[in-house]
Amino acid sequence: MAAACVLALAWLAGAALAGHYGIWLSLGSVAVFCGTLLLAFDARRLLPLLRPTAAWVALGAGVGVAMVLATRALYPVAVALMPSVAAQTARLYAAFHALSRPAAMAALVPVVVGEELVWRGAVYGALVRRWGTPLAIGLGTLVYAAAHAPVGSPLLVLIAAACGLVWSLLRAATRSLVPTLICHVVWDAAVLIIWPLASG
Repeated sequence: MAAACVLALAWLAGAALAGHYGIWLSLGSVAVFCGTLLLAFDARRLLPLLRPTAAWVALGAGVGVAMVLATRALYPVAVALMPSVAAQTARLYAAFHALSRPAAMAALVPVVVGEELVWRGAVYGALVRRWGTPLAIGLGTLVYAAAHAPVGSPLLVLIAAACGLVWSLLRAATRSLVPTLICHVVWDAAVLIIWPLASG
């Protein structure tokens, strides 16, 4: 549990630096660095969670596509109900588009792998061992969302909560990180890079 707390604090620090160095550099660096450390020091626990199967890859891709379609369907509804969402979305895209599209695509996989090793790997695992699966899903989702708060975007916190819940449920249902990784990559690539909701 102590290691999970340190990882969450490192994520908070990265989020706090996003305003100065950008989301990709600050949070991306934290994700890759912490993920690398976890693989170096806890490989016996984590590597079995990364063994792919065709079923897990297909499940992750399918849920990822469903999340993309749901996001696109819900976005105009959210803007109609709260017009400020459009401005917040544009600011988030401006932050994520600090990298060119090819650079962002190249960075995406290592960043997502690190992020999933931290949150659905180490943090979720520590919570499950201490409090069991239902609380681990709920607490893990809340902490994951809160860890994005220092970026300064309430919309990002809400997105992290919604996506984090889906990814935590996938992790709990499959006892694998493969579906969460695939789903996370599909959603991020589609919504943040390839098929944006709004121009940044």
